[in-house]
Amino acid sequence: PAQSAPRRSTHGRISRADAGGNARGRSARERSAASREATRDARMSRDGGDADGGAGTSSFNKHDGGGVSVLGCDGKRYTVDESTASYFHEIEALVAVDPDTPEAVEERTILAGNALEEARGHEIALSMDARCSRVVEKLLDACVDDDLATYVRGVTAAPTDFFTLCKSLFGSRVAERALGCVAARVGKDPTAETLETFAPALAAIGESLSSAAVDAAYDPRVSPVARKFLSVVSGRECAPSAKAGSLAGKLKGGTSAAGAFADSGDAPPERHRFEALLREYSDTTLAALESELWGLTEDACGSAFLQAMLTAHRGDAAALNWIIPGFLGCAPAEGTKEGELLADAKESDVKQLCESRSGSHLFEAILRAAPRGLTHEIFRRFFRGKLRGIASHPTANFVLQALFGATREQDHVTAALMELGPDFGSLMRERRAGVVASLLAACARLRTGERDAAKNLARGLTAKTASARVGGRSQLAPSLLWLDQHSGAAGGRCSVLGAAMLQTIMKFPPETTPQFIESIATLPPNEALGAACDPGGSRALEAFLGSTAHKPKLKKELVDALAHDWIKLASSACGSHVLQAAYGCADQRTRETIVRRMSQGEKQIAGTRHGPYLLRRLGVADFKGDPEQWRNRVKVAEDVKADFAKTFGGDEDAEEEEENAGKGKRKAEESDGGGGGGEDDDDDERVAKKEKKAKKAKKEKR
Repeated sequence: PAQSAPRRSTHGRISRADAGGNARGRSARERSAASREATRDARMSRDGGDADGGAGTSSFNKHDGGGVSVLGCDGKRYTVDESTASYFHEIEALVAVDPDTPEAVEERTILAGNALEEARGHEIALSMDARCSRVVEKLLDACVDDDLATYVRGVTAAPTDFFTLCKSLFGSRVAERALGCVAARVGKDPTAETLETFAPALAAIGESLSSAAVDAAYDPRVSPVARKFLSVVSGRECAPSAKAGSLAGKLKGGTSAAGAFADSGDAPPERHRFEALLREYSDTTLAALESELWGLTEDACGSAFLQAMLTAHRGDAAALNWIIPGFLGCAPAEGTKEGELLADAKESDVKQLCESRSGSHLFEAILRAAPRGLTHEIFRRFFRGKLRGIASHPTANFVLQALFGATREQDHVTAALMELGPDFGSLMRERRAGVVASLLAACARLRTGERDAAKNLARGLTAKTASARVGGRSQLAPSLLWLDQHSGAAGGRCSVLGAAMLQTIMKFPPETTPQFIESIATLPPNEALGAACDPGGSRALEAFLGSTAHKPKLKKELVDALAHDWIKLASSACGSHVLQAAYGCADQRTRETIVRRMSQGEKQIAGTRHGPYLLRRLGVADFKGDPEQWRNRVKVAEDVKADFAKTFGGDEDAEEEEENAGKGKRKAEESDGGGGGGEDDDDDERVAKKEKKAKKAKKEKR
């Protein structure tokens, strides 16, 4: 993560009671009038104070009635007279509390307009002052568009003013807040008047930052502001965050909806995109940074800025096809064909980038933003045939996880399974389970290699554990759920990565993972309840119980194991989700048992945060009042659900899916046995069709 400026101290803040005391009990009109009167009094006191011969000059930098004087990075001293500084100290109490009524909001807007008008000519000095900067931030949030634009013009009056402001500890925070306010006012569909108001100010900010591009990229105070500027002009959040390279992002398709690419380059910007400003700023800045690119990749702030540049251009293949090669140390000539853009990139440089702490974050951002063709070239030149060594490296393995999370090519997954599949067990023993989890998620997302991945994972877990079966039960699911615990379920919480892998496996076609399905269905009661009440384990059990692809008979085995303590499940925040999944797949008798047990522990369940919702959803109060009426209501709900499935083909789809799964299993068994001819396959298909017709006829009779 990028290095950020130190947090501001809270010295000088006032309490909520003191801040609201002056305004309490007055109407909005009276408060507005008082605000305007305070502004006039401040101006009069300032005008009268000039006759004192500047006696307050010696007390600058004091907050007990004196003025403000701040030394900027350009060597100039930025000052504010005593009356203006006193006025901002006085309104500090009024802006400390956020308005909570329409009248208070209106008053705050008027106060912000008056205060920012009073600050004209002193914007930089007030924004760089430790105490007044907090007031300015609050005023920028509350003011109208014209006052915000006027403030931005004030801090960009001279070419170096905005950079000087950003170099200040407190001024950089105000600059970020101002840019955030501009982004909020512009929105997704701004009017022509709004664009005309803010475009010149944004252009001035871009010129100021690009004129000192190298210093801006390296500086821990200016770099966050530059990244915020990229967010404003690109229309999407560009600042590197933990979410961008998080585990969930690398397990897309495994722990989230398969095939979903919410953060892909195809996703449209969230706000209006200033295309011309972005292009001009990027061209100027990258030209200035060309000689410093390798140094920036090793710097925390510099790497974060380059990541933001990539995110800003996400979806623009033409721009990324020359930006990314530049980051990797080559400059392809104009008109170079796709697949040859990285011909001049040195493998040693790319390897160093992957193994560097800051450089690896940049490479992850490259993989997330790269167009499809460039991603394939990166894999072909720098990853294929080298995956085992990269997977074992303590830093580069995260880059490999990002590659599996970003790729859209089935060939990449197939090649990775060939190289890494036999070593799943050793990777998990080396604590590189993240690589295995991200590869499994890629299999689920791209619907390829599920059978091979499941087999390799089962072999790896079997080699890792002392015994593959205990008491006749398969130990694959427990081995994953408690991957990091040497004592298994008795060791405590489930493994985050292990539970994520099991959740992913449950999304594979059932015929590819029979051993894992059997293992999770036959969990003993203590292990099932322990996993159900765990944040990671509950998601794996919920994925199994909530899937329509798995057989009801196997689900019933797990539900029976959970039935030992329904109250414990209902009282747990995580277990309540598993309970709802179990209720959804259970028969009528089991559902009634669940609700009856919950009614017996209603007081304990209602005392939890989620308890009232759960009791209301399952109709516990209705069951206690009239069990027969509750049964009729549940029966009607089931009939409606069945009618809906019959109308829209839900049951037929499920049956067809189950039959296809059975057919795939039969074919796999025949291929494994080395036998099976075309005539046998035809017979199987004819029998399957007859069975399907019989099921349809039976359903219609009912």
